[in-house]
Amino acid sequence: MSETQQKAPKETTMRAKLRRKGLKFLALCERARVGIAKHPVSPLLYAVILALVVGYVTFNGMYTKAYVLTVDGQELGMVASEGDVKNMVANVEHRASDILGEEYSYNGNVELIPAITTASGIGNTGDMEDAMFASAGALVKACSITVNGELIGYAPSATAMRYVLDCIAMPYVNEYTTGYDFVEDVQLHTVELPSNTEFDLKSLYDTLTVCTIEDAYYTVEKGDTFNNIAYSLDMTPADLSQLNPGININVLMIGQKLLIQQSVPFLSVRTYTNETYEAVVYSPIEEIPSSKYYVGTTVTKEEGTDGLALVNADIVYVNGLEVERTVVSSETLEEPTTTYVYVGTTPRPKTASTGKYAWPTSSHKITSDYGWRYIFGEKDWHQGIDIGAGYGSTIKASDGGKVTFAGWKGTYGKLVIITHDNGDQTYYAHCSSIVVDKGDKVYKGQKIAEIGSTGRSTGPHLHFEIRKDGKTVDPEKYLP
Repeated sequence: MSETQQKAPKETTMRAKLRRKGLKFLALCERARVGIAKHPVSPLLYAVILALVVGYVTFNGMYTKAYVLTVDGQELGMVASEGDVKNMVANVEHRASDILGEEYSYNGNVELIPAITTASGIGNTGDMEDAMFASAGALVKACSITVNGELIGYAPSATAMRYVLDCIAMPYVNEYTTGYDFVEDVQLHTVELPSNTEFDLKSLYDTLTVCTIEDAYYTVEKGDTFNNIAYSLDMTPADLSQLNPGININVLMIGQKLLIQQSVPFLSVRTYTNETYEAVVYSPIEEIPSSKYYVGTTVTKEEGTDGLALVNADIVYVNGLEVERTVVSSETLEEPTTTYVYVGTTPRPKTASTGKYAWPTSSHKITSDYGWRYIFGEKDWHQGIDIGAGYGSTIKASDGGKVTFAGWKGTYGKLVIITHDNGDQTYYAHCSSIVVDKGDKVYKGQKIAEIGSTGRSTGPHLHFEIRKDGKTVDPEKYLP
């Protein structure tokens, strides 16, 4: 049997099936026609039925089933399925656990309300997840502080942080303070931190007030003067005086401590004040050239009086020390009067006094101090200092002046007295020999005698005195 013969029955069967279906459809149409013929209706009904059929098909094609997602009563959007919500909750729990460092279970009140929407009505699950995460409370808003760009710590709020800063500034605030800030660059920023973060404001305060540089002091030693101490520390006397406002710079005691470096806290407080006070208006000075006096010498001819003014000024302090003063207004209460002084024009001779004393020997070894002492078995007031030196060593004039005594004088032995231009006198006693005569003018550093042990002496040394207004003073306070 050929292949064509084999296919023929199958095709015949298929055609028969199609033919039967066609006949059934025609029969159905005929019955419908007969029914309509028996029960005639308005053509409008057919139009309505057709519209309903078309609308139903169109509705099914445009809209889909969905859910309205609400969390704690707040609507977040439309989701396509319950599975989407489960995934969002799982993601929120995972993110919160990573931040908190511990297991977290989301406990928001999640509700799904069935609804119908278009495809475009389904919300973005990422946005809805972020909204759920925000409501989870894993993060809280806090305030950070940086100093010169360095993160220092956190406070639960900007208000709490400003309270810490106010506490730091409080010791420097007074009734005249109009405001404060900090020398360093202090910045506050709003940040988000894990909700289980613990804030320690006391520790933050301690960090911001710890001293990066501590107070430093200098202990006064023999021979120290205020100016020499300042210059040796690469400071000006004014700087040193400002650090020690209660110190009398003209009277220093051995062992006394001077503040030479003020502590510097991590945060330096700068305060602004407006102050009104009475200020001295110093007497103006008018100079009168005079050949009677040496160059560099001034002598008061007529002493004026200081005046008084009422001053208003804006003043800036850093850690309590004044750094800037701007006078806003000044009202004179009492007018000052002029002081007239002679200013010397005659060139100063080599033998003129400088007003400052130098060591009279190359040795600076003091063997007996000024004041009370026990010598030769009894208590004795020592009017100068003893400087130990070898027999025959050079004795030099401590300053320029005129020799007003040169010879033997009782317990002093061989003695030289020099009277200086300001009336002060220096004594050089126990000399072995004297190389100047009374009436000689000597210059500072000139050899005047040699070390010996004449008079009341226990061995070779120089007894050195300085007398002011006829009274002895401690030479150590005037020697460099």
